[in-house]
Amino acid sequence: MSEREIQPAIDEIANALGTGASLDDLTGRLVAYSVQHGHADDARVRALLNREVPEDIRAWEASHGTQTAVEPLIVQANPDLKMEARICVPLIHRGVRTGLLYVIDPLVPENPDRVAKTVDVIAPQVELLATVLYEMASPHLDERHQREVEFFAACQGDAGALRSVESWPAVRSASSLRLAVSLFTSGPNVTEVSEARAAQVRLASQQTVSRYPSVVAGSVQDTHSVVLLRPDNEANAALRLHQRLAAASGVGQPGDTHTERLFTGVTENIAAADELPEAYRRAVIAAQTAAVEPESGTIASWETIGPYRVIATRVLTDDGVVSELLATLIRGDSTGDLLDTLEVFYDQGDSVKAVADTLHLHRTSLYYRLNKIRDILGVDALNGATRLELHLALKARRWNRRPRI
Repeated sequence: MSEREIQPAIDEIANALGTGASLDDLTGRLVAYSVQHGHADDARVRALLNREVPEDIRAWEASHGTQTAVEPLIVQANPDLKMEARICVPLIHRGVRTGLLYVIDPLVPENPDRVAKTVDVIAPQVELLATVLYEMASPHLDERHQREVEFFAACQGDAGALRSVESWPAVRSASSLRLAVSLFTSGPNVTEVSEARAAQVRLASQQTVSRYPSVVAGSVQDTHSVVLLRPDNEANAALRLHQRLAAASGVGQPGDTHTERLFTGVTENIAAADELPEAYRRAVIAAQTAAVEPESGTIASWETIGPYRVIATRVLTDDGVVSELLATLIRGDSTGDLLDTLEVFYDQGDSVKAVADTLHLHRTSLYYRLNKIRDILGVDALNGATRLELHLALKARRWNRRPRI
């Protein structure tokens, strides 16, 4: 395919729909516009004269979500800009946004069903335009895609892929490497993310990973991204990448009411490519730990996740309860307050003040709960082997709520 195919495709769209159409790249440059159909509002004429979309028009379009859209959407009319309503169709090829197609349609705000009908009519041209823009963007995109596939295969232990990755100059020249895995969640399970939102996050992650200077290799999957970093290239490279991924994906931060979160797990340094499969396993476990363990924050390293390093390698029951003592406490705790109290007490090293502050309890209420736990169990939950069993069982129960990959 070549650039010469763009203009005929735009004209075919305009003729099929009976209205003006234009194609922008992701920087706002006007790539093509229909010349065989005369309908154009003043906003479109300004873009044609300048060969780029004016900033005020781009801002209005962006306010409708065009900069991150992965599905067609409606851009409402703006009388101040002398701009009629239009349909915006994101062009996507191989998971990469390549441009935006705009079709003027003054009737679409009152008839949203026209969006799907319009896209059905011009589907072949949309696919062609997405492919051509992809190929125009960089002659190396196909090579990059192949490297991403190969890198992820290496993380999963494919022998041929491991040999190939080991030969990459960027890998051979690095004095040390670290693997990071980032999980996007909208609740207790990543499968709850809508298909459109998952695609939006995937595209934002791909763009962020591909542009980050400390990334040696990376691959973005449906449920997570995995990245190989050079820690000698930048201090706190994993943390900074996590922050950029979170910002690009539009997820919430700790403390706000937004339910979407990004969690990242990081391994210790690895010396060679043949360590990738084990590093990937550890980074996944660390990311899942961050998702279920509030104490870890949104980014966790394999070295610091404590009991989860053991728990993750053991087979749990469906409800994550591996202790008869814990099962007894669950049955006797109708509100869950006692379970929370005991886990925080263990985590805080028996500091009554720290526990009371964390749970916003008066010390008298805390002692009451601890005594009630003893009554339910028939043993002291703060002593020796009982304490070890319950603390580990509580973490195992929490681990069972991890997001799956």
